[in-house]
Amino acid sequence: MKKLLLLSIIILSSCSSDKKTELIINNNSTVLIDTLKIIYGTEKEYKESIKTNINSYDSLKTILDMNIVGIDGSYFIEIVQEGKKRSKTFGYYTNSSFENYTYTIKVEKDTLLINKDILK
Repeated sequence: MKKLLLLSIIILSSCSSDKKTELIINNNSTVLIDTLKIIYGTEKEYKESIKTNINSYDSLKTILDMNIVGIDGSYFIEIVQEGKKRSKTFGYYTNSSFENYTYTIKVEKDTLLINKDILK
């Protein structure tokens, strides 16, 4: 009976999904970010997070809902400033094994710096 109860608890806890990624975006440039788009998901299903008008030297935090079957931690970011697009892929590919992380994205004058930390 104890084994059945333990198995039931394991199955129920694995079904509850709290997959999320936290993004902290720091605009360390002297230019407004017109649009910041993050695309994430799988080949069959993807989601977009779009933020607009991020002022120079502003920061914002957003949480991405990662509850997609088969998702891992691959992301694509596109930033538009003064009509110029910059893009970058980041994260990790794990063949459908997901970890909750915090990514700090620093938008500098000519580059994007991305650091990963475990979401607490």
